[in-house]
Amino acid sequence: MDIDEYRTTYLLYAPAKNPAGWNLDLPAFGTALDATFTDVRYETRQGRQLRLSFWAVTEEGMEFTGFASNEGRDTVVLTDNTADEAALFITWLRDSLCPAPDLIRFSSEPAVERGIETDWRMPALADTANSAEELKHHLRIVTS
Repeated sequence: MDIDEYRTTYLLYAPAKNPAGWNLDLPAFGTALDATFTDVRYETRQGRQLRLSFWAVTEEGMEFTGFASNEGRDTVVLTDNTADEAALFITWLRDSLCPAPDLIRFSSEPAVERGIETDWRMPALADTANSAEELKHHLRIVTS
């Protein structure tokens, strides 16, 4: 498997000890997407829980699809991204919406599928490249 090209779902969430630590406000999240990305679509959906589904594109054409929820733990789910792409979004999330840089935990679809419940921590001051390396390290562990 080429870890640089591997596409998966990433789960981003507030720490278990501080589940509302992001103070995630769904309308504000939508507004922040609009302010940052070139093309954005989002809508709030009520199912088992209230969530904001979104699609956003950067000027370079990088796409992000997923949803945000603030019921239980503040959470953002990104679907079908490489680690490099997800790292760009995570850096934006941390710098734009999180009240403190050390509040992002993450996991991935392969970890969930294997029943791995480890609370992985995104380094607080990592740049996008270091965040991508952290995601790739995680993937190497959970897919081996």
